[in-house]
Amino acid sequence: MGAKVYITTDLEGASGVTQESQSFGERYESARLQLTRDVNAVVLGAQDAGADHILVSDGHGHNAGYNFVYEELANGALYELGAPRPCYIAGLTSSFTCAFAVAYHAMAGTKGAIMDHTQSSRAIVHMWLNDQEIGELGMFAYAAGHVNVPVALVTGDDKTAEEAKALLGEQVVTAVVKYGAKRTSAFCLAPGDARALIREKAAEAVRLAPNMKPLKAPEGECVLRVEYLRSEMCEGFWARTDVEMVDARTVIFRRKNALDVMNAYCGLHYPPVAP
Repeated sequence: MGAKVYITTDLEGASGVTQESQSFGERYESARLQLTRDVNAVVLGAQDAGADHILVSDGHGHNAGYNFVYEELANGALYELGAPRPCYIAGLTSSFTCAFAVAYHAMAGTKGAIMDHTQSSRAIVHMWLNDQEIGELGMFAYAAGHVNVPVALVTGDDKTAEEAKALLGEQVVTAVVKYGAKRTSAFCLAPGDARALIREKAAEAVRLAPNMKPLKAPEGECVLRVEYLRSEMCEGFWARTDVEMVDARTVIFRRKNALDVMNAYCGLHYPPVAP
């Protein structure tokens, strides 16, 4: 039996994407196609290495979780589309060999990273899990680690790759498709070169995954602390009894493990169920 691969995606780290007008603005439709072609390269690379069960979760927050160009998607994978999802890592269970984070971006405050942010470029300044600052890659890696699945591949810009290595160690495979200059400009690989690299690295990641270790939060309570930009963005939390307010714009979520605390932050409450 071949490997089982779970792929989650964002959009800001896709090949050729450098500006917010592509992420959720007037150039969004072209960026959807660029993301879809990156996803196809990952699927093909995983298949090259013998993966026979591939689940791809459309994870970008725009367009109600429907960012792929459906008619362009590669055959041989199952695609999770639409929102809301029942769980932060819907579909991911311990039966999977590894997980991939495709078209990801660096956390808020990363110098020279393309569209650096953590969950919201308009609202969130910092996020910490048990006093370790994390971005969206960290959120996903710790949640996947809770179900004993390692993140084996990360694709995006060079700053995202650096973040991945710092978080996951040298074991993680990275595919750098662009090199950030400023927040909205980069040196980008040509489309064909980018997809060839992604396909090659996806195959490499599947082959190496059995020797990789999942990222585990320490045993015991997990504490997620989220600092918002302005106090008005936290007004919805002020009367809640399941969170703590450090101050008018900093919220703390306490749960028994990394997956539960990510679900609580996202307003989700259900366990992952694999189709």
